[in-house]
Amino acid sequence: MVLNDAMTREVNDVMDQYVRYYNGRNQAKVLALFSKTISGFGTGKNEVVGNFSQLKKQLQVDLDPANAIQLSVKILATGGVMPAAWITGFCNLDGSMRGTRIHMEGRVTAVLVNQGGRWLFEQVHFSVPGE
Repeated sequence: MVLNDAMTREVNDVMDQYVRYYNGRNQAKVLALFSKTISGFGTGKNEVVGNFSQLKKQLQVDLDPANAIQLSVKILATGGVMPAAWITGFCNLDGSMRGTRIHMEGRVTAVLVNQGGRWLFEQVHFSVPGE
């Protein structure tokens, strides 16, 4: 079954929750949005996530108290066929990491899977396009 409007709103809401929890530095709530079999990439050369434990370590680095970062995501498209959904969007990251000011204009793709009536991130990819 192709996602209906209600399912699409649910999937988009999970991305909105991710941004809200990430910006609120709430690691436990961010982690609760992810499948235990998560995989993906961040924007850094070494930001490779192959499992939930690696996601947790990467999130600890991102949310380190020495960092002051704000993420925003503009969803361009959401689609899917139950039980999977995907999101394509633009993202911006502003603030400072380890005392260095940052501004990144990037892209995000994500795959979510409906597990027991809940949408969970199964795969994510953040990237910064080349010039």
